[in-house]
Amino acid sequence: MSAAVTSPPTTFPVEVTSSEVLSWMTETALRVGVAGVVGGDQDLLLQQQQQQQEEEGGQQQHHTQLERRNSSGQQEGVEQQHWNRLGMLLLVSTLAALGTLGNIFAIAAVMTEDHLKKKGNVLVVNVMLAGLVVSVGVLPSWVVSLLAGWAHPTPVCCASWLLTTLAAHAALLTLPSLAWENSARVAGRSVGIAALAVMVGVSWVAAGIITFTQWVTGLAPVHCTHLPFPRPTAHTAFTSGVGVALVVVPLVIALSIHLHTLLAGRGGNRRPVPPTMKPPQALTRDLALTGTNLVVTAAAGGCWVAGLAGDWWADDPLRTGVAWLPIVAATASSFIYAAHKPFREAYVQLFHYCCCKTSVSLSRRGRSGDAAAAAAAAAAAAARPASDVRVHIIPGYNMYTTAAARDHRPPAHAHVKAPRSKESRRPKHHHKKDVYEL
Repeated sequence: MSAAVTSPPTTFPVEVTSSEVLSWMTETALRVGVAGVVGGDQDLLLQQQQQQQEEEGGQQQHHTQLERRNSSGQQEGVEQQHWNRLGMLLLVSTLAALGTLGNIFAIAAVMTEDHLKKKGNVLVVNVMLAGLVVSVGVLPSWVVSLLAGWAHPTPVCCASWLLTTLAAHAALLTLPSLAWENSARVAGRSVGIAALAVMVGVSWVAAGIITFTQWVTGLAPVHCTHLPFPRPTAHTAFTSGVGVALVVVPLVIALSIHLHTLLAGRGGNRRPVPPTMKPPQALTRDLALTGTNLVVTAAAGGCWVAGLAGDWWADDPLRTGVAWLPIVAATASSFIYAAHKPFREAYVQLFHYCCCKTSVSLSRRGRSGDAAAAAAAAAAAAARPASDVRVHIIPGYNMYTTAAARDHRPPAHAHVKAPRSKESRRPKHHHKKDVYEL
């Protein structure tokens, strides 16, 4: 009997419908798309954050560089201002010292030098006093302003302007009087002390009235304020009247008189000198002083006039440099007088006198006897006239005779007999000439 072979049952796959496949694909695509979009958005956000951080860092770095540049620029500007102030301080201090020393030396030269001790030179002293007002009163106030660091306008600006204007008008009004006095001196005429005192007084009184009028009425600008452009009509009329009548005209008159005096030559009518004769030394010195006064009038007077004109018409005299012209005039006047020989010699003597009085000797002192002998010899040399001649008689005893005592022969001692020489044996003449035996 045959056994029946049984086979395992066959399994068929589960049927998948098309709708399920489509839904699975759609879902898978959606998931993949959403994941890609989300991942892309995160990457974009990260990139944007990095860019923002880089931009912020760049801006911060740029701001830091700008701040550093600004701070360094400010430091350089402050340092430059400090150096400018230091240079200005040195310049003003030097001008103040030179102007003060030069004007004092010029005044002392007129008082001490024999050739300058004349009545008319009081007008030269008056011009030096005007310069001394600027070098002593104006420049120290500038030094104080620079040391204090005051901004423009400074508290001392008005006072410095008043002193500068006063000195300028006083000097300009003195120059014609000085020229007229030089002309009279060369011509042989003498100007009285009363007339000279009136000239000096009128110059300072008129200068004070003009300066006070400008300050009260405000018709002329000062270093501390600025007038608008165009200038007011009252200002134009005032500057035209005062500037022409009391500034330009005195300078022109002084220059004309000095030139006429020099061109006229040998003393004028009262002191005529023949062409073949040499003029006297006094006349030569007077003409030389007139020439020096002409140079001072042209140089210093021109600076005074330019300073006043710039002060009246310049918008900012300090920035344009016009305010320095009166200072140059006050400083240079005394040094121009060094071209005149008596002034130059007086300057040298005053300089040596000041140096000798202030010098300290560190040399070793000798013995008391030697010092006393040297002092006695120096005193004797100072007391002896320059024309004396010293003749050595006895070397061992250091005995001398001078030419001043040639008419007073010392008596010989009774117990000493002088040796008879050949000259003593000669017969004496009747004209009673003294014969000395040495």
